[in-house]
This record gives sequence, C-alpha cells and structure tokens, in this order.
Amino acid sequence: MEISVIIETTHHIIYSTATRPQTEDIAQKMELLFEAYSNQFQSLAQFQPYLSKLKVKLFKDRKEFRWVNPGMGWAEAFYRAPYCRAYFSADEPNPYHWMLHESVHQLNHEVAHLKLEKWLEEGLADYFATSLLDANALHVGKIDLNTYPVWWLDQIATSTNLDESIHNGSVIPLRSIITNRGGPRMNSHVNLYYLHWWTLTHFIFENAHYRTEAIELIRKGGGIKAFEQTIGPVNRVQPEWHAYVINLKKQLWERDLKSVRFTTDGESGQPKQ
Repeated sequence: MEISVIIETTHHIIYSTATRPQTEDIAQKMELLFEAYSNQFQSLAQFQPYLSKLKVKLFKDRKEFRWVNPGMGWAEAFYRAPYCRAYFSADEPNPYHWMLHESVHQLNHEVAHLKLEKWLEEGLADYFATSLLDANALHVGKIDLNTYPVWWLDQIATSTNLDESIHNGSVIPLRSIITNRGGPRMNSHVNLYYLHWWTLTHFIFENAHYRTEAIELIRKGGGIKAFEQTIGPVNRVQPEWHAYVINLKKQLWERDLKSVRFTTDGESGQPKQ
C-alpha cells in the first residue's frame, strides 16, 4: 500500500491511496460518526475521546483492499488494532456503511473501552452504520435502506406468529442470540445473525420504554444476566421484539425496500456485506 494522501482531523489520522477528495469525504463522515457516537456514550466513565487519534487505512478500491488483505471472505472492511481498514467505492449508493460499521468497533475498543457480548458489539456497529448519513450529520436510528443488513430484512420474522417464525427458522430465539449459544451455524446464517443483532439493538435504543436502560446495558456488557436486569426477562421481551420487527418490515417495505440497489460480489453473486 503506497500512501498518497494523509489527512488528520480532530479525532482521526487517515492513510490513504484514494484521491484527496475521496479521503476528505471519508474523513468528514467519520467525524460525523464520532460526534453521533459521543452524543450516545460520552456519559460512560471510561469514555476517553482524546487519548490518541484513531488510525485509518483507506484503500482506493476493492481490488487493492483485497490484494493487500487476502483471505477476507465476505468482509468489505475490518478493524484490527490499531487500524480501521476499508476502501472507497465510487459506484456504491452508500460507500460509507462498511467503514462506519468497523469504525464503531474501533470506537468501542479505543474510545469507550467497552467489553461487549457479540450480539451487542455487532448490533451497535450496525445501529450506527445503518443510520441515515447526510452532509451534516449521522441521524442515528433513522434507517438508510442502502445499508447492510437492511437489504436482507425479508429473511427475518417471515410469519406474524412468533412460534411459526421460530419453527420455520426465520427467528433465532433471543436467548441464543444473547448468549451466542444454541442457534444455527453462523457460516450458513450470517445475514440472519446480523439481522437479529441489528434489530435487537435498534429495538432497545429506539424504544422509549427501554432506551433509558440502554446505557446501563452497555456498561454491563450485554450478557444474559445484564439483559434481564436492565431490559427484562427474555421470554417477555422476545414477543415485543418480534412484533417490532414485523412492524419495521412493513414500514420499510412501504418506503420501497424492493427498489434498494446494492453491488454484488462477482465471485459469489451475493451482495457485498
């Protein structure tokens, strides 16, 4: 990777092979994410935004990203301390969401110093990365249809009846999601797991009844004991969450989820994630 552009912002230093305008664009969007993330979690005692600048490697395109980082599977970006790594794609309807997702992992680790269960670690990353981003702000919780895993939403909760959704495999019991035990194989159900992690996090943070407890859940790491102490018994919450997912699908379908465009991986024919 031959660095052609280095840009420093208030909170980031970006080493890039993309063009300067593309790098500046990414830098500005990452600062908007930092602001939105800080607004959510700056009350945490361990939140430390100015220890050092967050390091980012931005590649000019997917080909270079894959060449420098072989064996990435389906990943389009990744965080491995101390760098958040992604590429710029001028052809995507939303060229930012993979970068934002991985940047949240970086913020969780290096700024908020969180130790989270897998569902909540990934759910938070998706909660921010699926949010609508414009030139001035990241509108946390307002869903952008051109983001992963939103475009797979038809795979989850295919029946309005919870028991039937569990029976047909479109819902994984929340106890399995929270404990990361007892569910189907991750390798063959990647999108479904991400849908559960995202929707459960979105449900908690966007529900007026639960959002006041969300920070305490974050503090406690999101395990099953913490979940039931802060949010409530899983058996009670599960039908509420399922009803929320059904309603969310209806709302987004009315926004014409069918029309969402995304780029596919030419090797697998699957949408890039």
